[in-house]
Amino acid sequence: MERKIGIAADCSSGVAYAPFKNSVEIMKTTIHFGEEELLDGVDITADQFYEKLKNSDVVPSTSAPTYQVIGEVIESFKAKGYKDCILFTISTGLSTYGTNLEQLKDELYEGINVHVVDSKTACIMEGYQAYYAEKLDELGYSVKDILEEVKKIQMATNAYFVVDDLKYLVKNGRLSSAAGLIGSLVQIKPLLNLGNEDKIITFDKVRTKKAAIIKAIDLIKQEAINAKKVIYVVLHTGLKEEAEEYAKQLECEVSNALRVEVTTITPTVGAHIGNGIIGFARIILDDLKEGSSL
Repeated sequence: MERKIGIAADCSSGVAYAPFKNSVEIMKTTIHFGEEELLDGVDITADQFYEKLKNSDVVPSTSAPTYQVIGEVIESFKAKGYKDCILFTISTGLSTYGTNLEQLKDELYEGINVHVVDSKTACIMEGYQAYYAEKLDELGYSVKDILEEVKKIQMATNAYFVVDDLKYLVKNGRLSSAAGLIGSLVQIKPLLNLGNEDKIITFDKVRTKKAAIIKAIDLIKQEAINAKKVIYVVLHTGLKEEAEEYAKQLECEVSNALRVEVTTITPTVGAHIGNGIIGFARIILDDLKEGSSL
């Protein structure tokens, strides 16, 4: 069926590096790397970014998509004749730009109905929401029904991350300096949870990276143990080979996987969590009306 709704997501969604084909438009983010300003996906790719990060003492920062950048995406939708567009933003608990966009959208953009969705997450978990919306649009769903289904996939998604170096989280305000100092001294590896509660929380603190990874894998397996169809994703920053090995492990250990995917974490998010990250996500499809389309 012909598309009738514009679907976009910010760079945090990782759709540019997604393990699935999609035509989701991307609202570009700027990465501030020292004196350099780099447009994510244009001036620097994920591989280039993590290599640069590995060889630098700089802790990068990011700027949200500008209203001009968002406006250009919206104008492209209008040019296609779309009357509605759905814009997915990184969790408003991690960035306030989604909240501001919701408040200002009617003042800023005319000639199209703009629907802003707080993904309540980030990375490919956000990307899957936009991808599902795109699939539903292709199947002829209305905006209202798409938004209802998006809420379902939000609730069906959870992820855990093992952090290798605390300095990025500390300097970007995700952990206190005291927590960062203690972690660096005793080699504690925080196990972070990014579910559907708008923010990253410290789920646990584990002595070694290996133990933290084992726990993360066990958690997503247990959470999906009674599900019939699940998409599992192994996410990483600069650790592709390691991520692929964990994906193979998951494939052997679960019987309900529709598939097990590997994807890189976009530089927009990587700037805040650093290199050497491994994450594990699960998306339970059982309650989705069109889960088989994913």
